[in-house]
Amino acid sequence: MKKTIQLIGLFTMLFAGFFSFSTANPVYFYPGELEGIFAPLEDGVPYKAGWDKAKVIGIAKGSRPNPSEYLPSWYIQIHQEAFANGASYLVPKSVLDKYGRAKLGRPDGQFVMSKNDMDWAIANANGRLSDIETQLGIPAGAWAGKEIVRIDIKDVKALHLRIPTGNEAGANDLWLPGGKLPTGFWEAVVDQISQGQYTETLLNLK
Repeated sequence: MKKTIQLIGLFTMLFAGFFSFSTANPVYFYPGELEGIFAPLEDGVPYKAGWDKAKVIGIAKGSRPNPSEYLPSWYIQIHQEAFANGASYLVPKSVLDKYGRAKLGRPDGQFVMSKNDMDWAIANANGRLSDIETQLGIPAGAWAGKEIVRIDIKDVKALHLRIPTGNEAGANDLWLPGGKLPTGFWEAVVDQISQGQYTETLLNLK
């Protein structure tokens, strides 16, 4: 009975041709292999046999494995394709003014989200900064009264876009395995971003 249900689920996926891993950014895919196809989903993320979210998070920061060890390769490909239109992140303008714009991000990786997800989040915030904080998992009021800048990166391949390992300095207690934010948006890290590789836009948020 269990095998029958699994087979029905597999054929449903193959014929439907898609999984909506993000409310803002449906992703269409055709798995080229069955590896991990029946793994249980946690927060929209499939894990290889023997792995789950708790196991990865339970490993001390600095020792967490490469995501390829616990995520199926077809899912990693989906993650890459989610950034086909580029990547974005928000930052207070005061941070850029203080540290400069010649090279952005931490040496071990700057956290970003997909451009499509960022477009959706900003459009649905209707200019409310508090809504943006909620959508991006920023502590409420952390950006209150600050000018917020949007950074857009078009050529993510040149910056080695990848699923975060959770070992990055910027990974906090809210970090989740699988390249997803707690709110369901796609998340990645990229190498430091030099001038000429990004565009900066001052947002009108209140």
